[in-house]
Formats: sequence, structure tokens, C-alpha cells
Amino acid sequence: MQGSTFRSAALAVASLGLLAACDRGDTLTAPAGQLSSKASLALEVSDVAAASGTRVTVSLANRSLTALGGVQGRLRFNPSQLRYVGQLRDAGSDQIMLVNARAANAGELTVAVVEASGIDHSQPLVFDVVSSAYATSLSFEPTDAVLNGTSVTQTTVTVDDAIQLNAALATSGDAERLTVTDWLEVTAQKPEPGEIRAGLKFGDTNFDGALSLNDALYVINVSVGANEMIIGTDGTGGTGDRDAVVAGNVFPANGPGLGEVGDALPPGVEANGTRVLSLGDGLAIINESVGNNQDVVGEVIPGRPLVAVSNRIVVTGNISTNTTWTKSNIYELVDEVIVTGGATLTIEAGTLVEGRQGTFAGGVSSDGSALYIARDGKIQAVGTPLEPIVFTCVGTKFKGCWGGISILGNASNNRGTADSPIVAGRSATGGCVQTTSEGRTTKLYGGCNDDDNSGVLQYARIEYAGFRFTPTNELNGLALYGVGRGTTLDHIQVHAGLDDGIEFFGGTVNAKYIYLTANSDDSFDYTESYTGNAQFVIVQHDSLDSDKGLEMDNNTATPDALPRSTPKLYNFTVVGKQFTASTSGAAGNNSVGGLHVRVGAQPKMFNFIVQNFPFAIDIDNNETCTGFNTASGMQIGNSLFTQNTRVDASDTGDPAACGLTEVEALNAAGTNEFLATSPVLSPFSVTVPDFRPAFGTATGGIAPP
Repeated sequence: MQGSTFRSAALAVASLGLLAACDRGDTLTAPAGQLSSKASLALEVSDVAAASGTRVTVSLANRSLTALGGVQGRLRFNPSQLRYVGQLRDAGSDQIMLVNARAANAGELTVAVVEASGIDHSQPLVFDVVSSAYATSLSFEPTDAVLNGTSVTQTTVTVDDAIQLNAALATSGDAERLTVTDWLEVTAQKPEPGEIRAGLKFGDTNFDGALSLNDALYVINVSVGANEMIIGTDGTGGTGDRDAVVAGNVFPANGPGLGEVGDALPPGVEANGTRVLSLGDGLAIINESVGNNQDVVGEVIPGRPLVAVSNRIVVTGNISTNTTWTKSNIYELVDEVIVTGGATLTIEAGTLVEGRQGTFAGGVSSDGSALYIARDGKIQAVGTPLEPIVFTCVGTKFKGCWGGISILGNASNNRGTADSPIVAGRSATGGCVQTTSEGRTTKLYGGCNDDDNSGVLQYARIEYAGFRFTPTNELNGLALYGVGRGTTLDHIQVHAGLDDGIEFFGGTVNAKYIYLTANSDDSFDYTESYTGNAQFVIVQHDSLDSDKGLEMDNNTATPDALPRSTPKLYNFTVVGKQFTASTSGAAGNNSVGGLHVRVGAQPKMFNFIVQNFPFAIDIDNNETCTGFNTASGMQIGNSLFTQNTRVDASDTGDPAACGLTEVEALNAAGTNEFLATSPVLSPFSVTVPDFRPAFGTATGGIAPP
């Protein structure tokens, strides 16, 4: 038997009832008999030895007494023996069957089947027979299944190894490649992607104020990779665009909270801590739509919209005592605001912080506001997915209208002098390397405590930040100076910065779920012995004004300086400018390049997607190449490169120590792939992007350490 085991979380709802496509009544269909703990499926085919040029149909059959409400998985076949045509729709059935056929030419369909009274047979899938030896190539791998009864629960599904003959399966009729739009037309409902607005409910993905099959189908369609998570705006104005993730991500319920501030386990969070739109989400929405009360679906999403705030508090000088900023106020920063003296600045979820704009001459600011967390201060800024903390500037927004956030810590770096002090409560010893930060006035950072804790920054957006005082003295959107690994950084967007999006100056801090959009200089930059880890990072360039996706340095003056910059970087999507016939190649592309590794940096880079740059990777300096492509040196593997004008920098400075050009180096890893087209669904949209790999394009990644 083939088997697949699923999570055993339960959603306390009544029995599943799915309205028939043409019946909008309230009659529920409940399964009869006792539920078993698992289901058993068989693959049925109308003919096991049909001649070439004829057609056969394939169906999933429920071989158990289990009331199986839904199943999702991958139907595999040999594309040299069978060619997928479409599906036969039974007009009298209440079954919904979504098919993602993007990988049909490679012999794989992703299917999701939902039925009110429990699945007996799936609607038939039609194939043209190319070769009569097709039957043995058929298989089905379940990836998600849900029992339908007094509760909706994930279950274990097994699939018979043997293919079953069922000559009664229909082979005539119009075979259609049905999309989610086709199914929605059956219900006479038009999906209207919407906005954050008052009273929005969990499950209401089209913002029409009601829960329906429309909402469930949209979520299920997203779950199989057949549709983008965001599909546009409804054109009515309002408070802003929204995707379906929050409204549609309702399973498991994880009660009693609904994702309010302080809810440790909000709706939709799986047992492994991830948020995934799945068949369970769609089934929960269907149940609510027919009157089966849910713990989450139909409840008003908390924290939306943000409360309009007019009360403004002006903040100047040092913050040297514990201070809390709340979402009932707007906090306006004047000049340099520095958290120091052992103080902690706590910022409540949903709070708006605005920096006062500077005075500019020739594009250079001589004043202006910025927020600093000194190495004897802390920040505790914990937003939520529903109520992020926003850092921006006062008035009209433009790149560099304020100075951004700088956090300074007591962790190691390799530039400066070995005379760091003891910092009470932060670094018990002194005498390690410290140096001065960039900015209008310099501040010391660095020390002996790699576990140093500068606080928490979560679910925050930093926008339009970054000053340039001189060509070598600049403020970034988020600058991290010697920050230790005890600090928490995740779910942070840095948007439209004048300089780098995020830059690490030494330190050991880890970062994950980082989103860097439209920044003018490098999006992700590090130097001075950065040795932290970063994972789940998206870079999207401003096509008119961006430099490199990642710029990676050790020490410009002494490339072999220790500790060396050796961060572990996993799961990065790095997107440059979309090429057209008139802008292909370097000409017309304001993105300088994808990955630039130099002056002794030796990162570990895995599970990258790098696309649409004049060059994908540039490696400089012999010191960078020591131990290249080994566990002791720089590595890059299990990555995809696509639509880059050239893979390497094609310059004359390729380091001899590597013994390879950049393109040879990527090929030598043996795990990188070069694609002709983008594997990402919608990487260039600046209003509704979707950075998931399109179905069938993901490659074999490597598990992060």
C-alpha cells in the first residue's frame, strides 16, 4: 500500500454540508454510519489496454466506509503514454474537483476533490492514449485528506497499489480543463478581491459580506497552486489592498483566540508553526456557509482597520528610562532619538512612528530624524500580522525622508580596536573589538558578548528611510551594528529606502521572514564579520533605482580579518528588473546585479532563486575563494538561476584562487539549475506580487541546519 499520514488536529464543527451547484437551499447532507479513523482509495480506469488514438478515463474511488469529505494529492502518469485532456463534469453532482494541470506535460496533475455527502467516486479525468502500456504508470499520492462527520479532522489515507478496472466509467462527453472561474460561474458569484475594512470576517475572501462556496473554492484553488494568493483590487478605493491569507487561513482553529495581540496560537497556525492554506481551510468555510457553526470562520477579524489616530507626541533627545509607545498616539521623532542608559523602548502593535524630515542640499541631509537603540538600550517592538508597527516619515513620502532605525549591540566584529568596555547587564567582559557607526554623529558598537540581546523587532514595516551624509557615511532602512544572537528579528519589511534595505555590520544576530522592496542601494548587505543566519528573505528591486540584491563583504582593508563573515543564508528569492525587448541585457536595467561576494566573505548560500539581473553572481578577491565550494569556504547550491543576462559578472577580476569563473563555480556545485523562464508566479508586480514558485517548478532544496 502507498500511504500518507496527516496531522491529527481537529476542528469542532458539525457535519459537512456542501450545497449543490444549482441548489441554494439550506438542506444539509450528513453522512450515515460510523466513521472510521482512516480512508482507503483506489485508482480506477475505464480500460487497462485501450488502443493508441482512443480515450480512457481515470477516477478516484473511496473503498472504505469512511465519510471522506475531501482529498487532495498528485495523480502521476507517463506523459509518453497518456496525454491529459480534461475532466467530465456531472451537472447533478455536488462534487467540486479542481485540477492543476500546469505539470501535465511532465506527467503530473494536482487534484482537490470536495463532496458534501462524502466522496464515492471523483469525477472522471480524460486522457488520450498514446501508448497502450499506460496502466502501470498510473499512481496517486495523497497530500491532504479530511474526514467529514461530527468534526472535520485530518486523516490517514492509503491507496491501493493495484489499478482497478471499472468499465462503467464514462468516456464520452465534453472534457474540459475547468478553472476556479468555471466553478464560480456555476454558483453565479463573481470573486471581488478586496480591502482591509471594518467588520471583515474570517472566511469572507471576496468581501461581499457573506460566506459561500465562492470563498471556499478560492482558498482551495490557492492551496493547489493554481491561483495567486492576491488577485488584485476591487477598484472602490478604501483603506488598502488585501490578500486571502488572513481571511482564508482558518484551519486549525487554535481557539480560544482569534489572533489578537497576545494570542500565542492564532488561527491557521499548523502544528509545525507554519501557516498553510489547505483543503481543511476550504472545508471549514463551506461548513460555516451552510450553517454549521465554526470556532473561527464567520468571526470578525480583530484589529482591522487600524484605529484612526490624531493625537501626536513629539519625541526628542535620549530615552533613558523604560518607555512605552501605544497605538493610540502617533510618535513624531525629531533629530536623533537614542534609547540608552539601560532603558527599554516598548512599542505596541499597531503603533505609527513618524520621523521628521531633514533639510536637504544636493541630495544630502545635514539633519533629520532617526531612531537609535544604543548598545546599553533595548527595543521591544512586537507587532502582529493584523496590526504591524509602521515606521515612516512625516508628510509627503519619498526615499530618504527620514533616517531609519539603527540598533547597536555588544557582539563581535572585525573592524576597530580591542578596547570595548564592560556594559552593565549586557557584556560582562571588555577588551574586545569596537568601532563607530555611520550617521550624523557616530556611536560605538561591538564587544565580547555574541549572545547579546538588543530586544525584539517583529511584524514591522520601515519605509522611505536612509540619509546620505557623505558617499561613505549613510543611514540604512535597518542598520544592525554588532547585534547579538539574543536579539529577535523577523517579519520585517524595509521599503523604498534611499540606501541599503538592511545592513549587518558584524554581529551574530539571526533574521527571518525579511521582505526588502524598492530600496535604492543594496537590498541585503553585510560586512565586518557578520556570522548570523538568515532565512526566508525576499528581495524585489526598484527597476528604476536599485544596486545589488546582496552585497557580501568581510573586511575591505583586511579581507582575511577574523572573525570572518560566514553567514548561513537559506531560502532567498532575489528579483531584479523585468526585461523587455527594448531593455534586455544590462542596457536599461538599473539593477546592477544579483549576488556580489567579495573581500573575504565566505557565505553558505542554499535554496536561492536569482532572476532578472545583468549578472547573477560576481565573486571577487582571492581571499573570498579560500576553501571555495567546500564546507570550510564559500558555498552556493540547490539554487535556481533564470533570465539573468549572464550568469557571471564577466569581468577581468575573477579571483585566481577560485580556479573557476562564476558560471563554472555554479556548475561545479552540481545542485544548481538554470531555467529559461521564471519559476515564480508573479515576481514583478509592485502592488499584488506572489513570490511562490509556480506549481511544478520547485527543485530539490536542502534542509537548513
